[in-house]
Amino acid sequence: MNFQKYLLNQPYIQNILHKKVNNEIGSGYLFSCQDAVTLDEVLTTCAKIILCKNSTVDNCPTCQKIQCGSHPDVCVYPKKDSFSTEDSQGVIDDANKKAILGEYKIIIIKNLDNSSEQSQNKLLKILETPPKNCIFLISTTNINKVLPTVRSRLLKVEVTPFDEKTLCEIFDSFKNIEDFSLAVEYSNGYVGEMQKILTDADFIKTYNIAKDIVISLKSSANIVNYLMPKITKSQFSNIITLLQSMYMDIAYVKIGKTEIVKNKSLLQHFLQISDEFSLKAIVEIVKRINEINKKQYSNVTQALLFESLLTSILEVKYLCK
Repeated sequence: MNFQKYLLNQPYIQNILHKKVNNEIGSGYLFSCQDAVTLDEVLTTCAKIILCKNSTVDNCPTCQKIQCGSHPDVCVYPKKDSFSTEDSQGVIDDANKKAILGEYKIIIIKNLDNSSEQSQNKLLKILETPPKNCIFLISTTNINKVLPTVRSRLLKVEVTPFDEKTLCEIFDSFKNIEDFSLAVEYSNGYVGEMQKILTDADFIKTYNIAKDIVISLKSSANIVNYLMPKITKSQFSNIITLLQSMYMDIAYVKIGKTEIVKNKSLLQHFLQISDEFSLKAIVEIVKRINEINKKQYSNVTQALLFESLLTSILEVKYLCK
């Protein structure tokens, strides 16, 4: 999905455009956010901005070559799934070659967090003394996994999410899908998350399970309804995340902060449910969900964890009234 025209209105992209016009483009940038899909489009758009002969990005031959991956002055890494020491050496070799068609050589490195310390240290050598007219465009979905020494050599750019209106425009062709509003709620403003939710049947299934637990779990007799049929490990993880979000929303409702509720489509349910819980109970439930979340990576069986979680919700609900 090409959402470049929407990126061009984002402040951080406008800043790159401004620097190009004023001949102030830096030698290296580190773009970060949680969504790899958005980051990939950001890197491509920035490469176009830098190399395009015009003041903005358009459909010129240069931009077309970059879009289809055939521009000789744009080198993209990693060559396989993760950035390796071989990739680092490739970057060094490519960076030291002169540009063929334009003024700049662009080195794009995607998901640098998915690399070893050794490969990052090797990359550091070329970042410390970048060749003239070579620009590094690097992305990460977890900036804490990028070595501090590497981060210090790059200009850091936080890729902010789209607002809800823009996201709906990007996905306008999907607006009649039943779960469209749900996808908007849980995408956090990121295109990749939106795509995933719209195409992931498991997410919709787990959302409905979590919603039903919050709304309908009234007694221990109900617990067996959620244990069968068996859910997968990924579904269990999603249910925990969704329950955390929903109970936090109930806490916000309880203290009168309905404007920051994430699950807006469930607001009326939350208003009713909040009367059944004390604020102390809601806080304790969120705490216990967090504890279960940590335990899911231990040797405890998933079925026992799920039963324990549901029992805890009921227990806290009645002990903390």
